[in-house]
Amino acid sequence: MRFGAVLLLLATLACSKTVIDRAEWQRMPHEDRVLLVKSLISEEQSRNAKGGDGKRVDLPAEDYVARIDAAYARGEQRPAHEVFKELTR
Repeated sequence: MRFGAVLLLLATLACSKTVIDRAEWQRMPHEDRVLLVKSLISEEQSRNAKGGDGKRVDLPAEDYVARIDAAYARGEQRPAHEVFKELTR
């Protein structure tokens, strides 16, 4: 019973969405930023395949990373996933 509870807790934590704020984004290595953006792109493409909201994700992950970097350089304070959502309108 105890093992099952621990396993359920770990599964819940593994599947929960992580919010990456500006400070965390800026500390992340470039490769991790690209990986995060690829996961956001996959999430958006999955949503679109299910009838989604029609957001366009037509740039490579590296381009979105550069745009998020530029937004933070201009003083943007929102979490990375919110900046990404604005870029895909």
